[in-house]
Amino acid sequence: MRDRQAQAPRQDGDSGIENVISYLFYQCPMVERPRGTRDLTPEDMAKRRYVLDSIRRISDSFGFREIATPTFENAELFILRSGPDIVDQMYVFKDKKDRELALRPELTASVVRFFLAELKNYPKPLKLYYLGNCFRYERPQKGRYREFYQYGAELIGGKPLDSDAELIDLAMSVIRGVGLKNAVLRVGNIGILRKLLEESSDILACLRSISTENFDELSSLLAKNGLSDIEDTILSLAKLKGPDVLDEARNLVGDKAIEEVDYLETLGGVLKNLGMENIQYEPGMVRGLDYYTGMVFEIDCPNLGAEKQVMGGGSYSLADLLGGEPIFSTGFAFGVDRMVLALEAEDYSFPSRGLDVYVIPIGDSMREKAMGVLKTLRENGFSADMDLVGRGPSKNLDYANAVGAKKAIFAGEDEWSRNSVSVKDMESGEQTDVPIDQLIDALSK
Repeated sequence: MRDRQAQAPRQDGDSGIENVISYLFYQCPMVERPRGTRDLTPEDMAKRRYVLDSIRRISDSFGFREIATPTFENAELFILRSGPDIVDQMYVFKDKKDRELALRPELTASVVRFFLAELKNYPKPLKLYYLGNCFRYERPQKGRYREFYQYGAELIGGKPLDSDAELIDLAMSVIRGVGLKNAVLRVGNIGILRKLLEESSDILACLRSISTENFDELSSLLAKNGLSDIEDTILSLAKLKGPDVLDEARNLVGDKAIEEVDYLETLGGVLKNLGMENIQYEPGMVRGLDYYTGMVFEIDCPNLGAEKQVMGGGSYSLADLLGGEPIFSTGFAFGVDRMVLALEAEDYSFPSRGLDVYVIPIGDSMREKAMGVLKTLRENGFSADMDLVGRGPSKNLDYANAVGAKKAIFAGEDEWSRNSVSVKDMESGEQTDVPIDQLIDALSK
């Protein structure tokens, strides 16, 4: 931090505005970024951009199309979707006409609102994906921020089995496509628990207590609804996790929810045909959002430690909650920040995004000509920059190394008199003169 007491504002000869600026600089406290947010360096952004470029390429290859929705929405959209408890986790504010708005805590609700308002007449199934920042007022920790970047996909209007398999295939293709090696796919079916609890008047409360592992509350809710006899079954389902647990799940649920267990097995068969091995089944999986109705799934990257989950999703019913007709939908959301952290934890070698060329004018008389070379390079598709501060050749080479330039071009009077420039390979150190009219071809090779 600057030593703000090192000197006082000058009094003599200052204009009024200079006095104000001087006072602000030396007397006002340093403004810090809000807790739970981050500043991303160029290197951080290069890693994120690599992940986002991979996501777009893979999503496009699956026939999904990118959309965007507003960063803030009417707060009631998220309250309808998740219940009033979500307010404590949202950034809610009122505009100048006293309308209650909220920064989006996630994007699924916004996408469904968009679908109902403008996209419902599009051909089905509708395959959409999106990328954007979201905001939640949570306790910050590594991998969990109050502003975070999310990638999600929604498949609306397809058949359940095919749609669920397609979404999981896309999610795992993204995991593999960005370069993650250590990832675990966990698949469940919340329809199993919904069937067991269908006689309860507190289904959502029961599911929330299972999700948070508040089993004392679950016991009270079941007793209140005269369903204490299924408590052991639910607790046993909650513990079932692994590749070979579906037969045990059938024995636990009996005829009450056997079709939902069978669906999970059928889906697993489809996923194995798509190349997914070591699927971990969790018949008692409950995701923390109320609108999930069937298949649910999550992907973990164990190298991340406690915050190992990088994505979650499943099939849901949300259109009818927002005033539309019921339509089968399935989707997921990835934490882009966690994907980057997971790649770092695996010591992934991110592709370099250094400059193709750095142009170094030798002497002030060559700066204008060097700018012409720079312009030509950029117009021909090269990422290029040049010295803008008047360094000497040695310091310019240090700078070119620091920014990861692959080539350095020296524009000096001697070379220019021969209609050429000197090109240095920054990796090998080899340096050769190249005629100016052959420069683009030489660099392209």
